[in-house]
Amino acid sequence: MAEPVNLLLITYNRRQYLQKTLTHLLESSSNFRLYCWDNASVDGTADIIASIDDERVVKRHFSQKNVNQFEPCMWFFETAESDVIGKIDDDVLLPEGWTEQFASLIRQEPQFGMLGCWIFMPEDWNINLAARNIVEISDHKIFQCTMIAGHSFVARKEYLRRYSGRMPAGIPIDRVGMSIDGLVSGCPLPLMYAHNMDDPRSPFNMTMQSGEVGSDAGITCRRLGFNSPEAFSNWIVEDALLRQKVPFKQQLMWHKITRDKTRVGRLKQKILRPFVEPKV
Repeated sequence: MAEPVNLLLITYNRRQYLQKTLTHLLESSSNFRLYCWDNASVDGTADIIASIDDERVVKRHFSQKNVNQFEPCMWFFETAESDVIGKIDDDVLLPEGWTEQFASLIRQEPQFGMLGCWIFMPEDWNINLAARNIVEISDHKIFQCTMIAGHSFVARKEYLRRYSGRMPAGIPIDRVGMSIDGLVSGCPLPLMYAHNMDDPRSPFNMTMQSGEVGSDAGITCRRLGFNSPEAFSNWIVEDALLRQKVPFKQQLMWHKITRDKTRVGRLKQKILRPFVEPKV
């Protein structure tokens, strides 16, 4: 029997979302081990972490300050015991059996980098658009993506350690470097959907219920400066569309050149223009 996948969950002041995420996760029959890191929450989130009564929760760390993602990830990469490890967000509802299915693919094929769920809504998926970015490796079809996010993925522990490092934002993994080196990351087909409660279209979304962007909004929403749930929702839909419309090689080119900040604006327009401007 394969050893269970080790998963990291980092949280900070997301009590209402976290409660749903953990309840849904721990109701599943999946064979995983969960490592929880609380970033000095003050809204009762830490109490939820401390009260979990499930043998699959093997480590809990309560930070004295909010250290974001780098320190928790480095702690996890060093302490995780499984050969396949991953990360989940504190505001997603994950499908049954995703860890076993993805871990099996990872263990079978060394070319796979990070495999994750589709974080957008089912209606955001268009197989005709996405077809250009679907590759087949070892008889498995993968929707390839350069920037698979930290909401729900697994990978070989040795790869995550190799490509770990400080990043401007998000998880501290050089996902572009993985792709440049030939590792294939993305969403296996048929898709498995992670329900993102931070999406304003979700019935569980707190920001949409309140009608304004407040402290309960997700990191991405606040970092990008959206001032309304509708604006954030429109951005999510457009983001899903671009991931499918823009050929993978051009996505990779864009992410590579963002490392040279002086050329970003001009080159971004040149690369993405055919996909975002209507044809006359």
